[in-house]
Amino acid sequence: MTVTPKPHISAEGKAKLDAFLADKVAEKKIPAIFFGAANADGEIYFNAQGDKVLGEPDKGQIDADTTVQLFSQTKFLTSLACIQLWEKGLVDFDDAALIEKHLPELVSQKVLTGWEADGTPRLVDRVTPITLRHLLTHTSGLSYGFLRPDLIGRWEMTNKVPGFLANNVGIEALTEPTIFEPGTKYAYGIGIDWAGVLVMRISGQKLGAYFDEHIFGPCGVSNISFYPTPEIKERLMQLCGRDETPERNLIHTTGFRDVPALKPEDVGLHSGGAGLIGSPREYMTVLRHVLQCKDKDGVIKQSTFPLLFQNAMPSRDEEGKSHTCYKDLGGLITLLGDNEPKFASGDKVFHSLALCVNDDDSEYGRKKGTAFWGGIAKTKYWIDPASGIVAVCGTQLMDAIDQTATANVWKAYERLLYDVLES
Repeated sequence: MTVTPKPHISAEGKAKLDAFLADKVAEKKIPAIFFGAANADGEIYFNAQGDKVLGEPDKGQIDADTTVQLFSQTKFLTSLACIQLWEKGLVDFDDAALIEKHLPELVSQKVLTGWEADGTPRLVDRVTPITLRHLLTHTSGLSYGFLRPDLIGRWEMTNKVPGFLANNVGIEALTEPTIFEPGTKYAYGIGIDWAGVLVMRISGQKLGAYFDEHIFGPCGVSNISFYPTPEIKERLMQLCGRDETPERNLIHTTGFRDVPALKPEDVGLHSGGAGLIGSPREYMTVLRHVLQCKDKDGVIKQSTFPLLFQNAMPSRDEEGKSHTCYKDLGGLITLLGDNEPKFASGDKVFHSLALCVNDDDSEYGRKKGTAFWGGIAKTKYWIDPASGIVAVCGTQLMDAIDQTATANVWKAYERLLYDVLES
């Protein structure tokens, strides 16, 4: 039997990646940085450099065990949990009755179309029922307030809706109107948080307990959690932001939550869209175990693996050559720093039931069919089945104004990684 060699990186290639990482950390344009890559069998590269607490080297350097706020990297794991439930016949992606039964809060929502001159919200009855497919592909109409301050952002302020990462928050943080009819547009938001609630109500477990039993445990991962355990806090990298000077210097920030001050009992809602804190290296381990499912059953079945890379959005032909959903998705990834025209336009990108997927090769290395996403603190990951690798990169930086500094580093890392990759 012929064994196909797995992609790997030579000592010389690793040295090039190490040197690139050191150069970027030395520039001090972004905080400490981690890079990693693995094939289906194991890690082929990981390195992390820089101050764990910006500007305070005496508090240590980041390393392979460092923890970070993963934010939206949580979404993939929630989607994976939904796919596992589908494998067991417990959910259907297109059955509106599933949502009516387990998420009744989503049945009577209206559509927020704007605001009257007197400040009254303009709400209309929603015609289309929400499905799990809508929740997982961000086509439900449930958006983030910070991305739509004119609509949901104003609604949240007017109605004093608590943040979904606030202490001891419950389902009330997710209860708000949609901003369009499900399936007609793409809007990044809290849909996967609701999918996480669905997992909890069907499984009878808190989302973290479900992940531990069905994802983290099988993958041998123990350093990712919704709870700020003492171990996670001890290894945590300081979150950074930028000041308001023209130079936009790096500063410390607490972001959406002050993790060092949090106690486990402060964590109410397990946010399936943004709640996890943990090790990027262990997150890469989960990705590697998912990649293994291309060739054998594992955390999901081999027969299910293609679903992670198949288009689950409305057909492009439903509204002509380019459905609105794809333009919206292209706009979002452009905001995140992906400026390759074929992806930024939405022409060569789509969303599966789990991830955003490139429908063509990238000039930076990843092959057609690569699934990817990241987190708001500038973390990023991808699964490239054609090349046989998964990869992670990132820092801890809340910078909504300018994605260029980080996006350029991540793209350069990707290009170098593929240049040194050997098969």
